[in-house]
Amino acid sequence: MNPSPYPTPFRSAHTRASIVKILLIAGGIVTAISFLVEALSLAFPPFTEDQELGDNPMRAALVLIVFLLAVMDFFIYVATVVVFLMWLYRAHDNLRAFDRSRPLDHSAGWAVGSFFIPFVNLVVPYRAVKEVWQKSGPPDEALFAEPSPPAWFPVWWTFWLLSSFASNLSLRLSFNEGVPENAATIVSIVASGLSTLAALFAFIVVDAIDKRQEETSRNLRLGKYSVPPPPPATMPMSDFVAPMS
Repeated sequence: MNPSPYPTPFRSAHTRASIVKILLIAGGIVTAISFLVEALSLAFPPFTEDQELGDNPMRAALVLIVFLLAVMDFFIYVATVVVFLMWLYRAHDNLRAFDRSRPLDHSAGWAVGSFFIPFVNLVVPYRAVKEVWQKSGPPDEALFAEPSPPAWFPVWWTFWLLSSFASNLSLRLSFNEGVPENAATIVSIVASGLSTLAALFAFIVVDAIDKRQEETSRNLRLGKYSVPPPPPATMPMSDFVAPMS
């Protein structure tokens, strides 16, 4: 199948990237506050089976605050995931606009869908995001080999995986009545700390890709949509006159 003679349209992902970064900041702040509140709760004795809320009011207040922060963090997390995937789809889709001759290891749909497939989501999403950064540069950048992404890319993915594992463990412990309350709180504190770091490095990753794509689009003079190249300024008359038989 022959490729289309028209360039692939470029649609800026800058607005989506900005929303993702705002949500990451909001989520990081909420998680950091939850981290501090949970750490403070360790200074007070946990509830016993025969104890009422009025017997330990400070601990009860802290538990309520942690619960409200968890609800807020959940909605921010869902919004962040949705907008992040929308941004990733468009950012990956723009790679064809930069250089159609450059082979892609993933499609935009696979880059998004790989997050939802068990075991695959441990490796493929990172490779897809890495590819977006690598191939968001100018076409002549990869004459010999693809550039390596900054060192914080694998750091971001490491913290993302660790925070996911810790959050799942914390959730399981919170529903296990045989686990001491302070032990579950400690695991939750670790999960909150890892989530804050993951959000910080995710912000850096999204910002780096966004700036790279915007710079490349300016250098290649890509507007909202790419347009076909203009015809030559001069053309020989033989192209317009039919040959005489």
